[in-house]
Amino acid sequence: MNKHAKKWFVAFLKYVVGFGLLAYVIYKYWDSKTDPQTGDITPGIGELLRGPIATEWLLLAAVLMATAAALQLYRWYLLVRALDLPFRVRNAYRLGLVGIFYNTFFPGSVGGDVLKAYFIAHAHPERKAKAVATVIADRAMGLFGLILFVAVLGSIAWGLGDARLVANPELQWLVKLTAGIALGSAIGFLLLGLLPQRRVDRFAGRLKWIPKLGNGLAEMWYALVIYRQQMRVVLIGLALSAASHFGLVFAFHCASRVFPPSDHTTLPTLSEHLVIAPIGFIVQAIPVSPGGVGVGEAAFAGLYKLSDRSPQRGIIARLALRLAEWLIALGGYLVYLRMRSEVQEIQQELEEEEARATGEAEPTATATPAS
Repeated sequence: MNKHAKKWFVAFLKYVVGFGLLAYVIYKYWDSKTDPQTGDITPGIGELLRGPIATEWLLLAAVLMATAAALQLYRWYLLVRALDLPFRVRNAYRLGLVGIFYNTFFPGSVGGDVLKAYFIAHAHPERKAKAVATVIADRAMGLFGLILFVAVLGSIAWGLGDARLVANPELQWLVKLTAGIALGSAIGFLLLGLLPQRRVDRFAGRLKWIPKLGNGLAEMWYALVIYRQQMRVVLIGLALSAASHFGLVFAFHCASRVFPPSDHTTLPTLSEHLVIAPIGFIVQAIPVSPGGVGVGEAAFAGLYKLSDRSPQRGIIARLALRLAEWLIALGGYLVYLRMRSEVQEIQQELEEEEARATGEAEPTATATPAS
């Protein structure tokens, strides 16, 4: 099997895994269940889908998701400009929306993040490593923001005596874990600023010895050092991350109300969602399915169960939020249609570069001499 066929096979496999997992969790929780001890009936997904739909909550979730995405794309723009790469806000939103479309529907072909980086570096090939570094830094800042979000707000809710947190050791463990990771990451990043330039250069020199990847890794290491020297940009980026994560959590909170139960006390509170929703988003970011489909639903089923809530509610809430996500991704498709020729050109460049790297390039293919 050649590399091209293998790549599409992996993409197909991700669809199989994602939608297979989604089908499994829906099948498992489709029917209503009766507690043999109390006689309480927990509605299944089938019954919830047949119930009333609160469209106002779905629309609000969509608006909050769009707002969160806009903040994240502007954060990426700031990270690009911090490395003195030529870039405009308009392009950040255009490329960002196309990237969302690719990440949502095409997990195994050219990834949305790779596409964004190559667009930036298209006119300046010598800056490709820095362009890739901006995307990695953006993802890392988003992940760190989610972890910090859980640690800070979970600790506040716990300290204020939130009944669900005080009575749930599992949720308390999640708060402690994220607090430890956030603290360790922050200390490590701050200590980076104490390294003398000679040690920075020495480590970059060692990275360059890594076959094929060395030069790119060295450039990304230098980019990380530059970000450490621009704490104003980092702090603004973290503030944008916090605002976008508030939007994401509130969007999920709204999505959990789209299929309202007869007894509203069975729904998780906002303080619970402040802890479990970011964890669910982190888990579904594992790139094993398109847009985290199936993985997200399984993660939220488990997190709801961990919070002594109905797993069916976690699944139906994630499905409702996914509708909002797909609407945004379809908006990215409309942008893609306007940029199709540019995107196809970038895709061709990516495939040619992969072929050269693996020695599978056509014999007639030659590199264009630098002018």
